[in-house]
Amino acid sequence: MTYYQNVLDTLLQARSLTKATLSRRLELTEAQLQHELDRSPEPKQSIIKAIAKELVVPVFTFYMRKLPEVDNILLDFRSENPEYREKTRETLESIEFSKGIQNTAKLQKTNRAKILPHFQIGSNKDVARFALAIREHLGISIEDQTESRDDKVFYVLCRKKIESHGIFVLHDSFPREDGSGYCLSDPKHPVIVINTKNQTQGRRLFTLIHELAHVLMGVSGISDPFVRRNDIERACNRFAGYFLVPKRYAPRLLGNLVPAKEPGTDDVRAASRKLKISQEATVLRLEQLGYYSEGSYANWKRLVSNSNPDNFRQGGGSGKPPEQEKVKLAKYGFNFAKIFGEMLNDSNIDEINLYRVSGLKPKYQKSYFDFVKTITDADLGEIADE
Repeated sequence: MTYYQNVLDTLLQARSLTKATLSRRLELTEAQLQHELDRSPEPKQSIIKAIAKELVVPVFTFYMRKLPEVDNILLDFRSENPEYREKTRETLESIEFSKGIQNTAKLQKTNRAKILPHFQIGSNKDVARFALAIREHLGISIEDQTESRDDKVFYVLCRKKIESHGIFVLHDSFPREDGSGYCLSDPKHPVIVINTKNQTQGRRLFTLIHELAHVLMGVSGISDPFVRRNDIERACNRFAGYFLVPKRYAPRLLGNLVPAKEPGTDDVRAASRKLKISQEATVLRLEQLGYYSEGSYANWKRLVSNSNPDNFRQGGGSGKPPEQEKVKLAKYGFNFAKIFGEMLNDSNIDEINLYRVSGLKPKYQKSYFDFVKTITDADLGEIADE
């Protein structure tokens, strides 16, 4: 067996891929791939580059005397028993991107995440109390929710307050088949990544709070809050539901809206606008609270089975080119600007290395960092419109 084959086998195992899958992604048969690897005296550069790109490793990995340790890339929590599963190249790139940001932040000795209580799976009452306590700890009031213009504004507000406690919230786009988001747990620099691919702001919000539960548990992994086949995901979903619509807040959030016991799609849509959360989360939570009759969620799912409204982003926008500071804020968030802005000012990182780590070009770095310093809660509506 050649050295290249040993390296490839190690990398495939770390990426939870098979040679057959890799061959298919390279548009080769297994036999063709093996033939390329067996070339004498060594494989063509083109095939090594193609493999390295697909496995998201530097080309030089295949020429090292000792292969560096390559971790498995995040447990997938969308099955009964969380496991390492095959992921697309785009998702692997996203994970490596966020890990790079996390690892670089660890070099900074200050600005670590504030200590938050540990989330343990318990009874519904225990989770409800814990979720409300965390919401109050983060400073997200009922007025924040009722006075937010819509779910987009409430999402940005929640993101800002979560990030003010030292938790990175990054946006990235990768295939929906790989989940709605993921968490990289760490006691000092935890990272939440929201998949922006075809997710409404309401659905992103539920994903954000679901991943916050992962942070508080200290459990890294990929999730889809609406695929809950194990105790951890069910607990994270309960936390998110209780966090976003605490029982004591529900009457004020609904205001003058009287929920129909047997809701149709229009009823759910109206309640969703009131609560500032996704339609799917709305029907789930209002059924839990007894506003909707038992079975309403299942009925709603049947009604929207071919056109789930939470799978599509709202259109809109001014039609003008977006301001780059707001674009960067949407992708990298508030905590990134704080930590890396200070690292840059203190010469703990330079512009080029910051660019290498994050992809944030030097020409945008200072303007984005300065912009974030000026943002108040009153500005969040304008930011949400980008």
